[in-house]
Amino acid sequence: MSQSIKNIKIGVSGMGEQFWVSVGKTKHFYLSALIQAGAQLINLDQENVLDEQLDLLLNFSGIRLWQDDYKDGPPRIMALHGGATLDTHFLQEYLPKLRACDGIIVNCQSDIDVIKAICPKLQPDIIFLPLPVSEVFWQVPEKSLAKTQLDISPSTWVLGHVARLLPQKNLHRFLQYIKDLKAAFPEQPIKAIVIGNYWVDYPVLPYMTDQYPDYIQSLLKLYKLENIVTFSAGNLSEQMLATSIAAMDVLIHPTNSLDENYGYIAIEAMAAGTPVLGCRYGGLKDTVIDNKTGKLMSTWVTQGGIRFNYQSGLAWLSEVLNSNTQRCELSKQCKDHASQYYRYGHFVSRLESGLLRCIDLHKQGITTRIAHHVPINNDSQCLLPNVPLGFENYSGVAHYYVSHTLSQRIPLSSKVIAVDHIHQGLWTIVNDPCWPAEKKLSDKQLQILGELTAPIELSRFDHTAQNIIWQLLDDGFVVFA
Repeated sequence: MSQSIKNIKIGVSGMGEQFWVSVGKTKHFYLSALIQAGAQLINLDQENVLDEQLDLLLNFSGIRLWQDDYKDGPPRIMALHGGATLDTHFLQEYLPKLRACDGIIVNCQSDIDVIKAICPKLQPDIIFLPLPVSEVFWQVPEKSLAKTQLDISPSTWVLGHVARLLPQKNLHRFLQYIKDLKAAFPEQPIKAIVIGNYWVDYPVLPYMTDQYPDYIQSLLKLYKLENIVTFSAGNLSEQMLATSIAAMDVLIHPTNSLDENYGYIAIEAMAAGTPVLGCRYGGLKDTVIDNKTGKLMSTWVTQGGIRFNYQSGLAWLSEVLNSNTQRCELSKQCKDHASQYYRYGHFVSRLESGLLRCIDLHKQGITTRIAHHVPINNDSQCLLPNVPLGFENYSGVAHYYVSHTLSQRIPLSSKVIAVDHIHQGLWTIVNDPCWPAEKKLSDKQLQILGELTAPIELSRFDHTAQNIIWQLLDDGFVVFA
């Protein structure tokens, strides 16, 4: 197999303006890597070129090269981005049309699991491609200096949240952490930095998306955090973003975003020496090393959406923030881990070898069509409101992105607690803008829910009560703590 893509002619599609900021960043890395490696790029969206003149086709975004017009030409490489979750139906139709020599670029093991579930017998060549960190994040000031540059005392605990400000990204749960830390350590100065923009017309899981800015403002007042939390728009310069992240003692990223297939912010934080508290979901399962570069909280699918172990994150924060030794060790391990796996050179090497492997498979005549596929079925019941692009359309694939399942009734921790909820007539409603599940609960279920206002050992309940608790866990009204 050739060792270089120098002078290889690659027809590319979908390299124009990107809808997602993160995909735009990825496009920059792809283009610079391919140009640096000496490949000859032909923009198929602007030029008409015969297939036989090309060595490879690369579909960065859009659906052009997925079409049958290109099925028998040079090997096709498809970049998946977040498509494993949001575009599962599309993949179930088009993956079987690819050949064994065609490639599909993924960024996390969960994506691989989804592809293998859809195509269990034969898959296209899977190119696992962790994305890199921009150089500026390797050059950040030391943490106390970064705090000083932001006019924050070095002794202040700084917690950060960097994301699209959507219910799925759980800014409201970030604020809950700040509230709980403030209550537990009233004498400790705390600063919370939020960087991102609201997206009130985001179409997926739009249960309360348009109301979210007002909801967050009400939480700030309710929790009395107006003087603790500062907001910055998501268009900060990379230098300012890097300095802000370097100043954070912990980046809190409790994402339930369905398409969290990678998460640039986690590796950027680690490169800057900032540990990450995140949900064990999608790409974070691969990038964050539990108790070494941060803390991962268990996640699971319920009839009322995705749930995570909030209490485990709070316990970890309380321990780490009160130990300078632990924070220093975590910071060092973050930098070491990011340097080992997420340097730009690693990305270039992986991308190049993946493209060359597909070219080689094509030359060897390994062109069998994938053909056989199995649909991923969604769960039969959903307790969330009926909205366009609601969770009932994604619950099946979400099982591959979460870290645990409740199907075997194996406790994920020894304690359980009720989620925040309200009662409206006969209905019990989860008080969460991301997952406002609703159900008419029985008197016995309501009684037990009322007993779980604080974490309680599951083993304290008798067999009948435990069965009721498991049903409440399945429905999303109780979580492990």
